[in-house]
Amino acid sequence: MREKSCGTCQESRASALKEEGYVLLEFLTSFPVYVVLLVSLFAVWLSFLKSYVVLLGDWELQQEMRLTLERIAQDASMATHIECSAPYELHIERHVNGKKSTTDYVLREGRKGQPPYISKKVSGEDHGYYAPQPMTGGSNVFGNLAVVDFQCVPDKGLLHLSLTGENRRTKKRVTFSTDICLPPKEKEEKEAQGGKT
Repeated sequence: MREKSCGTCQESRASALKEEGYVLLEFLTSFPVYVVLLVSLFAVWLSFLKSYVVLLGDWELQQEMRLTLERIAQDASMATHIECSAPYELHIERHVNGKKSTTDYVLREGRKGQPPYISKKVSGEDHGYYAPQPMTGGSNVFGNLAVVDFQCVPDKGLLHLSLTGENRRTKKRVTFSTDICLPPKEKEEKEAQGGKT
């Protein structure tokens, strides 16, 4: 009986060793498959992340150019006098409670490798900026945004404003434009004297 039980032990040991070999074989064959799956999932995730950053950069470009043009158009629509000394410079004057206020928008070249940008300078009798303040441009994680063209052209009683921006990372360009009625000459004279229109 003892010999029989020892034989059973040897058989169980042999089958256990055989099973250990199968487990090791399964692990060695499945491990590379798991590694390939994990690497491919990571690559897909990185691709998605890159696409997301590009999409956000282009969206931010559109948003920045649209808001900048809206601000310029809003100031121009309340003006009593508008001058375009060059296609990329806009000088706006208005009178508030008899006091003259001027706003200048200029397309400027960036310094030290920075992209071009639109600057705004406000000056008046009792308010204003000491130096022009940037309204656009700069770099962030989503892109390097630049204004590549700004035009203000008076034509037949209208002021045509056009603003083109570029995301330097994706090379995508967007252009926004609008037309604004130029102020009548009588409005300039009346508000300069302190009257209301």
